[in-house]
Amino acid sequence: MTTEPTVSADLEELRRAELERREQRRQAREGGALAPLRARRRIAESEDQTGFNAVPEADEPARRPVQLPPRITQALQRVVDEAGEHPALLDRMLVRASGADDPLKSVAADAVELLGRTPPLPAVGHLVELAAGGLPVLTEEERLRAEALRSGRLPAPDTEPDVVDAWQLHVEAAEAHGRAVLSTDAWQRLVERLPLSVVDDLIDRGALQRKVTPHIWPEQSDRVRYVTARLLPGELDDAAVEALEWRAEVSRRTLWAGGTVEAVDGRHDEWSLRSALLGGDISALDSAESYGERDLPLDLADLVLGLRRIRRGAPVDGRLGRERSLFGLLEDCVPDERLISGTTAFHYWAGTRRLYRLLDDMHWAMACASQQTEQTVRAAVQQAAALRNPESRGAAGAADREARAVQAYLIFLHARPGDRDRLDQGVGLLEDVLKRGGARRGGVEGAQRKRLQNLSELLQLLRLKSKPHDVLNPYLALCVEHDSTEWRQGWRDLRRQVAAEQLEYINGAKDRIQRIETARRLGEDSEFLYEMPLNERFLWVPDSRSDVLQPGPQPLKRRSEPSDEQEQLWSATEAAREIIGRCAGRLRNDH
Repeated sequence: MTTEPTVSADLEELRRAELERREQRRQAREGGALAPLRARRRIAESEDQTGFNAVPEADEPARRPVQLPPRITQALQRVVDEAGEHPALLDRMLVRASGADDPLKSVAADAVELLGRTPPLPAVGHLVELAAGGLPVLTEEERLRAEALRSGRLPAPDTEPDVVDAWQLHVEAAEAHGRAVLSTDAWQRLVERLPLSVVDDLIDRGALQRKVTPHIWPEQSDRVRYVTARLLPGELDDAAVEALEWRAEVSRRTLWAGGTVEAVDGRHDEWSLRSALLGGDISALDSAESYGERDLPLDLADLVLGLRRIRRGAPVDGRLGRERSLFGLLEDCVPDERLISGTTAFHYWAGTRRLYRLLDDMHWAMACASQQTEQTVRAAVQQAAALRNPESRGAAGAADREARAVQAYLIFLHARPGDRDRLDQGVGLLEDVLKRGGARRGGVEGAQRKRLQNLSELLQLLRLKSKPHDVLNPYLALCVEHDSTEWRQGWRDLRRQVAAEQLEYINGAKDRIQRIETARRLGEDSEFLYEMPLNERFLWVPDSRSDVLQPGPQPLKRRSEPSDEQEQLWSATEAAREIIGRCAGRLRNDH
């Protein structure tokens, strides 16, 4: 039994049904019940690109686009253009809304979703326009914030906000740029969350200042330590400095603690050069010439240049001569044979020290090299004369008194027996100071006055005896300081150097010291000696700290590049993104 006639009949029936269905669809299109084929194809393509893919069934009746006020429609068109979408997308949004329970909310949700793909700040402007046209995209709070963002007229931040959101951060940042007074919590939020370049800008402009005391903030993050380094570097502990990899501050603290900073590969940087100069290594000035002053801070470069000139024989200028903290270094740079003459505190101090060094050289020559005695005496006389001045106070007065004491000593040491005029001149040098009275009248008081009186009395006694001693002070004769416990070593050193005929000279000095010590042990009065210097403290090297060689904490230089426009707008952008996100979330839930 065959089935071909039956199958053929079924196929024919299907063909007729399909033709009838197509005719009905054609008539529906002509009557407007269905959208034209080409239009549906364009809309479908646009929906595939934008995410609106809810394509109606082919035989679903076409919906009429929702009718909106022209102001909203125009604003929506600008949104579509801002997003770079196909113009047909707007038609589809309106058609889609026509089937919603609340067409306006549907359009609002689609618009906000679309704006979420655009830059936040321009998007907020579009939201304000849509809201002004009547589209329910913003709540009242959001509208106020959006309008403030758009206009730049921001309100003052809450001083005690319940929630710290992007908006709060933005208004605080705006206040900070206006140098307003913010709370510690607000500053810490800004420091932690703003781009580093913007934080550095706030510091450079003086908006973020030391008074915010970041070193005592509750949270001590890397960013907070960085800000502390820029504002209050002295408040950082050593571990924080190491964590910041701040080599300059590590080296500075090493110098403050009395440590040494070594040169790297034999080449000095500013810190190893400072370390060398503090240690008295003036040869570092020579190696510093190889790379020039431009590699050094201005004040250090200026000092190095001045020290080099002094080493070459130039005089110490008035500016350096008043820096007590540099006296020791300046003295090391002055050539030994140079007469020190000037009117600064350094010249009086260094000249007096040189005078006593020449006195030591003279005593050594008298014991070991008599042919050099005349030369050293002449140098001492010249240096003493250079220190004499009419001033009675300060370093000048101290230097003048020491010079008088040495001049008187030299006169009595080298005067001929019976040369009463010379001896009277020596006594007069000391008496002139004593006649002035106390310090208010240009004289001296206390221990110095007592010592001057003793010296004057000793010289007057020697003058009456027509100078019976060749040695006015046996300690000085043995080339040691007055009353030094090292006199025995001084005597041994000289004994190995002196000629046989000079042994009597140094042995006589030794015997006198032994008699003095014996008398002291027995509680007896010992002979008066010509004690110098009058004021030993005046000759001490000042222990003042040099701001150039041992600078105090210096703020860390900024480590970020200047902020660009995107970084400057970061807080505003985040506040705008927050508004858009809240709108999208609310409308999505409602829709």
